Amino acid sequence: MQNSTKQIEYQIYTENLPANFIQVTISFEAGESNPLLKIPSWRPGRYMLQQYAANIRDCSAQDQSGALVPVKKVNRNSWQVEAQAGTVISFTYLYYCRQMDAGGCWSDHALFYINPIACLMAVDKQEHLPCSLKLNLRDSFIIKTGMPQKAAFHYQTDCFLALSDFPILAAPDLTTLEYHVKGIPFYIHATVDASHFPETITEDFQKFTEAQIRDFGDFPEKEYHFQLLILPYQHYHGVEHRNSTVICLGPAADVKEKLYPELIGICSHELYHAWNICKIRPAEMLPYNLFEAQYFKTGFIAEGITTYLGDYYVAHANVFTKEWYQDELNILLKRHFYSFGNKHLSLADSSFDLWVDGYDAGIPNRKVSIYVKGAIVAFLMDSAIRKATSNASTLRDMMLHLWSNQKAEGKAYTEDSITALFHSMTSNHYTEDFTRWIYETGDLKEDLIKAFNYLNISVTEEPHANFFARCFGFLSDATFTIQTVDDTSPYLAVLGKGDRILRINGLPATEFKAENFSEIPESILIDCTNGIQNWNVELKRTEEVYFKTLQIQITEESGLF
Repeated sequence: MQNSTKQIEYQIYTENLPANFIQVTISFEAGESNPLLKIPSWRPGRYMLQQYAANIRDCSAQDQSGALVPVKKVNRNSWQVEAQAGTVISFTYLYYCRQMDAGGCWSDHALFYINPIACLMAVDKQEHLPCSLKLNLRDSFIIKTGMPQKAAFHYQTDCFLALSDFPILAAPDLTTLEYHVKGIPFYIHATVDASHFPETITEDFQKFTEAQIRDFGDFPEKEYHFQLLILPYQHYHGVEHRNSTVICLGPAADVKEKLYPELIGICSHELYHAWNICKIRPAEMLPYNLFEAQYFKTGFIAEGITTYLGDYYVAHANVFTKEWYQDELNILLKRHFYSFGNKHLSLADSSFDLWVDGYDAGIPNRKVSIYVKGAIVAFLMDSAIRKATSNASTLRDMMLHLWSNQKAEGKAYTEDSITALFHSMTSNHYTEDFTRWIYETGDLKEDLIKAFNYLNISVTEEPHANFFARCFGFLSDATFTIQTVDDTSPYLAVLGKGDRILRINGLPATEFKAENFSEIPESILIDCTNGIQNWNVELKRTEEVYFKTLQIQITEESGLF
């Protein structure tokens, strides 16, 4: 066993192991007695505590003579090696790689894909040391990663944080496409052949890349890698990294046409993160502490602005039409207005509470999405800046200011600095509005109508297409299982998320078709169950309309582009 006191050495093995397991060996010199090894508790881009430690088994350690050294678990994500300072330790464990999403790990005979942050441990108090990584994969595997390469199958980073942020994709057959912007190489690596994409894919990627770099003035990395895991089943997920992104998308048969707009949209979103959050960060996350929750209230900057501008750049760069952008914004508006969490938790507090219940819906209507309401607020901020400056500046100029500060002084932003910057760009015309958008509850309907009117975008209020949502205030899926209930519905106290409608006017619910009514009857009787109790509810017709949303139409006269 070899090790230098100046670095931490990692090796990963995949052969002759139980299915979907990899073996990780970490070699290091103990800087103190009884050193700790610890796996991250979360990953950037997903602001919730993760359970990476649950994928680990069979931890063991030995010293430089090959003698076994005792190992014990000391907390949820840390292991202690009982050895003296100066001992050269080889710490080994198995990690289960069967999570196929953009933040997970997967290993089988034909695909090796890992996020190092999910499967590699750091040596406590030695996270600053350089790290080397050797991949003991089959010789037939092609490896694609943004991690600096030292030799074949051998990589080097300057610290654990850097090591953790380079996803690795390897397989016997990978497709790589390439384009350049300002001399910077951008690579598109895919697990399927090029026939799964339109011939214009590199041209389309280049367009939105050029548009983003043009606004920021430069690019923060020397190269960039889009790692596309194109799957045979339905999936949609993306994660940003310092010089790369992982995208999981499927089904593969639909990527060339039906899902191609989704691919372009999510790749534009993740590329924007190369500036916004990978470099432009909230003060609470500078530096990252991967082993403790880092609460922050400015998720509308990290994800809301990225969601809004990620799609905006696709249309701004003429990858897709303004009509495409109109449709995307209308989908966003529906998601916003059909979320009754707007009435219960502010955008800032919803950002903070990601660390409480993560990205799951949680209990009914508890919080809002920092992606959805965050993007809605980003649009309002953009409109406000345009109006206050007579269209001389936009939200993109605000982000350029943050990028310039980060480059010049390494500054992170705070709630106060974001507020001050926005108010300086809008001449303090939106002080009360900004507070309400970020720190108070509400669906911002009137604010949106004003913004659309200023931008000469026609807007209408439309009811939900679903009969029960529109007429009675509750939305069910295809199995007639209730998904959400409008807070103003008269049936809020008798129907809840997860309840299922069994019969409608005595007939099985699956036979119900709203179009069979020539007019809405005065009342409808539904039989319901929650799996424990059965009951019936009489739905009475009123003039009230529920589940209303704003919908827009962008014309040539609209002022957004």
